[in-house]
Amino acid sequence: MYFKFVACYEATGQVNWLKKFVPDLKVVDSIDKALKLYCDNNPAVQYTHNNRSGGAAKHFEIKYYVVKDKVWDQIISLEHIRIEKMLAEPLIKGLPPNVFTERVVNTGLRESL
Repeated sequence: MYFKFVACYEATGQVNWLKKFVPDLKVVDSIDKALKLYCDNNPAVQYTHNNRSGGAAKHFEIKYYVVKDKVWDQIISLEHIRIEKMLAEPLIKGLPPNVFTERVVNTGLRESL
């Protein structure tokens, strides 16, 4: 769970940057809704929505609690997604050719390979 939570922390920094950058484009005034972050680790998602601190999270550095605060402040929305639905999975994992092809086609970028 720890490394997934660290990844969520890093993505939260990108969300802060994006929320400040988009209004400068002069396309929209601001982003009012919480931006969705998807995580394939259910315990990490559950931890952010839980207001208690459990034993498994004792070793988290204070800065990683920022993710929890951003969820509670409705700046981000951390949601669980199955690994099969993750668009970046073919780019970060070694997959068998048939699974790789299926996942790339499911992204909608190519109709077939």
